[in-house]
Order: sequence, then C-alpha cells, then structure tokens
Amino acid sequence: MRPAPVRHISLVVGILAAVSFFAGGFGCSKEPPAPPPVVKMQAPKPEAKAPAAAPAAEVQAKKAESVALYDPLGKRDPFVSFIKVEERRKAGIDTASLPPLQRYDLGELKFVGVIWTKKGAWGLVEDAQGKGYSVTAGMRIGRSGGVVSRITGKEILVREEFVGNRGEKIVRESGIQLTTAGGI
Repeated sequence: MRPAPVRHISLVVGILAAVSFFAGGFGCSKEPPAPPPVVKMQAPKPEAKAPAAAPAAEVQAKKAESVALYDPLGKRDPFVSFIKVEERRKAGIDTASLPPLQRYDLGELKFVGVIWTKKGAWGLVEDAQGKGYSVTAGMRIGRSGGVVSRITGKEILVREEFVGNRGEKIVRESGIQLTTAGGI
C-alpha cells in the first residue's frame, strides 16, 4: 500500500479530474444565442389641425423675421490686410488708372536692352508676362513712385523717395541689372 500523503494527493487529483471533466462537458460547450436586435420605430405623428386662415400681413412678417440678410456694404473685408487698404486710401491711388510701368515693383521688371540715340539712351524693360516697354531718364517707374535717374549699358538706376518712421525723408537709389542671354 501507498503511504498516506500520496493517497491523499492521488485522491485529490482524481476528484479534480472528475470535476473538470464534468464542468467541461456541461458548462462551456454552448453559449446562449444573442437576443434579437431591438428596432425602434417612431410612432406616427398625430395629424396637425389645419390652422385657421391667417392674414397675409402676419405671414409676411413671420417670414421677414426668420430670414437674416447680411449686407457687406460699408464693411471691411476681414480677409484683406487692413494695412494695405489704409495705404491705398491714404495715397488715393487706383492701380487700374496707373501707367503699366507704375503697376509693377522694380524686382518684377527685367532690363533687356539699351537703344542709344542722339538725345540719350532708352532702356528696354519687360514685365512678367513678357510685354516690353521703353524708358528714358526722368520717367516714373515702379510702385514706389521711383524716377529713372540714369541709363547705362549695364543697368537702369531708379531713384525712390520714402518717408521714414520718424518722418524723415529717405532717398534710395536702386538698379535694374541688364539681363543677358544666360538669364543673369
């Protein structure tokens, strides 16, 4: 015969095996089916009673109250920079009425050639669309109101006058370099 502790252990193991066999056969093999989905349907609405004939003036007043109209007349566009709008108002300049050479910044113009005459040099400039213009000394050019001061064989010198932050007059001389066949 076996010793007592081994007998107790084998008895316990046997009981556990019987319980697990019993539980495995009955407890986990089948799950209950899921309940059918609940479909909610709206109850039919009770029929509304036909309203009594309202006067036409009351119907129009109700429509006018419910409709909100926006009138942008006299209001500033929130998507346009207010600084640029104020500058245009102060200057009183309409860009559509300006000559073509004053509609572009100096950086947008290309110096493409020089014509030498008895009266002086004429510079040939092109805008971004490829339109050509001729300039001579004393002509206005650029958005800043610059004046062509001198035309040489390699550049057009433009004199621009500004008012500084403190109210002082600032004079700047810019140049438009001749564009050669290589693009520079």
